[in-house]
Amino acid sequence: MRHFFFLILAGMVFSFGLNAQELKRTEADISDYIPLLNAAGYDVYTFDISSLNDETYNIEFSVREYVKGVLVEDPLGEHARHILRNRRMLSDFPEEYWEEIIAEGPIYDLDKQILTLSEKISVGFAPAADSLKTMNMLLENIGALRRTLSLKSQIGYNGEEEYMYDYRPFKVGALQLGEFTPLVALGSYWYDEEYDLYRFCGEDELDPDLSAGMLSSSPHYYVLGMIVTKR
Repeated sequence: MRHFFFLILAGMVFSFGLNAQELKRTEADISDYIPLLNAAGYDVYTFDISSLNDETYNIEFSVREYVKGVLVEDPLGEHARHILRNRRMLSDFPEEYWEEIIAEGPIYDLDKQILTLSEKISVGFAPAADSLKTMNMLLENIGALRRTLSLKSQIGYNGEEEYMYDYRPFKVGALQLGEFTPLVALGSYWYDEEYDLYRFCGEDELDPDLSAGMLSSSPHYYVLGMIVTKR
């Protein structure tokens, strides 16, 4: 009887072992696509601006270009100034249209007369061509600035021109109204003679005063940011 019991127990253990090693196919979710998108040159960084909710602010997206550490002409040009508001109010419209606007909806907060509110900014990148990168600066629920940025080539290991760029977010904290706030850098790799390689590595987050060693070494980079002012 005892021998029979041990046979049953051994069979249960063996069966459990098979189940524990079973492989099952699952449906991919959005997080599974992120490494693939990153490898293809897509990336996005998000920033919480909910601390601005109680008042209306102007948010001007800005892009600054540097060559060998020197600020050059605005790559977007003066005509490309893009100023948005963090929220739209019912009072922005003539009172005779209020009833129609409310009926059309949706309204974020009717009691506070807030039609639309943005609590997040995203800065995204996508490949456009070897020598171009598309950037998209989005004020959630409000609007976006989308432009194509030109990249500069270097002579790579194979002796041919290559475009090697990567991204780094900046450290963020308290906003200084009226001051340029850097959000993300798009920077070119540089050749490191000591290790005989091209690289764009160092800090995980860059200091907002642009003092990071990565930026001082990069021959060409863009700084994408914003200027917030009280309306």
